[in-house]
Amino acid sequence: MPTRTFIRFQLALVAVLSGGCGSSNQQSDSIPWVTYSVATLAKDTTLFSEAHKVGVMHDADLAEVSGLAASRNHPGYLWAEEDSGNSNQIQLISPEGQVVARFSIEGARNRDWEDIAVGPGPIPGKSYIYVADIGDNRRWRSEKVIYRFPEPSLVGKVLPFDGQITNAEAIRVYLPDGSQNAEAILLDPITRDLFLISKGAYSAVYRAAYPQSLTQSTRMTALLRIPFDHATSAAISTDGHEILIRTYEQIFHYSRRQGETIADALKRVPRRLPLAYEVQGEAISWAINGSGYYTSTEKTFTSIQFIYFYPRKK
Repeated sequence: MPTRTFIRFQLALVAVLSGGCGSSNQQSDSIPWVTYSVATLAKDTTLFSEAHKVGVMHDADLAEVSGLAASRNHPGYLWAEEDSGNSNQIQLISPEGQVVARFSIEGARNRDWEDIAVGPGPIPGKSYIYVADIGDNRRWRSEKVIYRFPEPSLVGKVLPFDGQITNAEAIRVYLPDGSQNAEAILLDPITRDLFLISKGAYSAVYRAAYPQSLTQSTRMTALLRIPFDHATSAAISTDGHEILIRTYEQIFHYSRRQGETIADALKRVPRRLPLAYEVQGEAISWAINGSGYYTSTEKTFTSIQFIYFYPRKK
């Protein structure tokens, strides 16, 4: 019997080919497909071990974590954010799940924050945080916002610390094929380009080249469509050579060759990596040193919010 993922992919393909979703499909039809079947991908255990439970998130401000990103300024710690219905606040947490700092982002609105990334920005050598306000379940938002600001430091601060981000910049983008729901972004640490991955019966990949405008909304370029459904987060290694994209049920790993673009890497068939059972898994992050990756989930009435780590095999 076909898997649920493959059935969704088939249905999505039929809908696109038949033009059943209105005028936006006429534009999205020009986006090339990457053609392989997710149903044929066996789990690869040669690169990374199975999940290790390393932490639990008990803090109420972490109940709806939808993104994780490894801190550059504080190696070993993770930045987290929550999605719609929550404050304009990010948290710095230990892998054990303890909140060591909270920062409110002045001037930012949490309409539906769905992912977070850490990497380079306008000033060379400085680490930046990117908070992605990109969710759109009803598909009514014409514009998405990525907030960018220098990663704050806790040197000399008494922990736990509460602070304010007062210098956030708003990168506004829109998609060429109309309003789409999205929960995953990638920041290319080599080019500083931003990538958005849609969430639906398939995953469309869009790019906003660096430098992104801060004065007008940028039209993203649609690059390709990948045949897996409901992408909920993405992460790229510090050196830019390994990419992770997760769904609720699966994680896909792409290796990026020297001189290759992210789009080129995503055209190849990925490896499917180990993933613990998570009721509503919406977060993934590389460890800062590439020694493995972390995942976590939103809290439900019946689930515990574990933080899992998947060590790289020697």
